[in-house]
Amino acid sequence: MPLTRIKHHLLPHPIHKKRATLLRSKAVLFYTLVVLTFLTFVKQIPTVLPGVLSYASNITVADLLKYTNSKRATAGVEQLTVNAKLTSAAKTKADYMFKHNYWAHVAPDGTDPWSFIIDQDYDYLYAGENLAKNFNGSKEVVEAWYKSPTHRENLLSDKYTDVGFAAVNGILDGYETTLVVQMFGKTRTAPAQVEVKGTDQNTVTRPAETTQTVPNVHISTPVTALHPINVYSTTKLVLVSFASVIFALFALDVWYSKKHAILKFTGHSFAHMVFLIFAISAVYFSLGPGRLI
Repeated sequence: MPLTRIKHHLLPHPIHKKRATLLRSKAVLFYTLVVLTFLTFVKQIPTVLPGVLSYASNITVADLLKYTNSKRATAGVEQLTVNAKLTSAAKTKADYMFKHNYWAHVAPDGTDPWSFIIDQDYDYLYAGENLAKNFNGSKEVVEAWYKSPTHRENLLSDKYTDVGFAAVNGILDGYETTLVVQMFGKTRTAPAQVEVKGTDQNTVTRPAETTQTVPNVHISTPVTALHPINVYSTTKLVLVSFASVIFALFALDVWYSKKHAILKFTGHSFAHMVFLIFAISAVYFSLGPGRLI
């Protein structure tokens, strides 16, 4: 192919007064179709090959504790101590969600969040739960909890003295996922309600019993992705690269057109560019990680 033909795939044609081939309306519509097809493809992979795509991240329980206590220190609230029984309850809750393929405070079979705490013989005065999934790091999880009013209420509550964390990998809805469970507690000397903060709130009252002393442990277990294809980072790389090329071509087209007084941009072309941007953004946000409940 002659060099001049290649050139005008990238630059406006000075004689025919046409936009660069790669930026014409048909090309922009084609790019949009490719982006939407990519979204559909990524969404369908888990139904065919569960676990191939991953939302799993590198999350450290020790960091979850550090950032949680940092927020509490800033608020002037007593630091939390990792409790072995709450940690076990959080781990059991995470495993239960993977086993039954759900993500909620209350399981489809009606299992309440505090049931996991009771099963560990943790005699609570107060208890609470925060959940998160698909975050990239420990700090992002805690920041998200802090920015959510209902989750922040748990995070900074002075009712709690103990905390348990679990950051567990597994397959949920076909994706390799990292679920983070944070369970708060305080051993009791009188009847009280358990509070679950999030989008679905529930309470339960227990009769008075004898308060138990529970040993504390420090957990520092890294959680890393089990599969190499991380859907968020891969999608971000693809979309950022794709968008960068398109916008670079657009900038080159504007510069060359102004320099040689070749072409005026029409509202029709601008509309296609806006639609392309919308399609790219839709893919990015629909596949983005980080959700709370």
